[in-house]
Amino acid sequence: MKDEVHKPQERHWRTASELPQEVFEAWRKPNRAINPIAVVATVDPDGTPRTAPFGSLRAVTPRLLRLISWRGHDTYTNLCRDGRVTVTLITPPDMAVSVRGRARVVRKQMNADEHYAVVDIDVEEVKNDMVRTVVIESAITVSVPDEYQGWFEASLGEVEEM
Repeated sequence: MKDEVHKPQERHWRTASELPQEVFEAWRKPNRAINPIAVVATVDPDGTPRTAPFGSLRAVTPRLLRLISWRGHDTYTNLCRDGRVTVTLITPPDMAVSVRGRARVVRKQMNADEHYAVVDIDVEEVKNDMVRTVVIESAITVSVPDEYQGWFEASLGEVEEM
């Protein structure tokens, strides 16, 4: 039985140099969507990994990701100091990927909110982390309270128009 579980399957890929189509579609998120949430991992000055969830992250092309970050956030500080980044997506029913890349600030002050910046991530490697013996039943999802709807609409609209 154990050997059957670990048989190579044609549809299971290990690594890629760009986002496979299904990953690109999940992260393309048109119409100012914030879900699914991505987990962004950066490196603190002492070498400690730091993670944070981002609903603003979206795929621009299979080789380019883009996110909005508050300029006072540890993630933003880390990305400015050391552009190394890994972004993770886990979403039903069978998508678990890690994207390794390099980040760069492309808009230091957003028009929608001067305290926020736009960061691009050049994709270097995409790794399939999905275990074939399980099904993902839920993802990290968030909702936006009414008082912040306008901010999200303006900010995500600005990013989508870039």
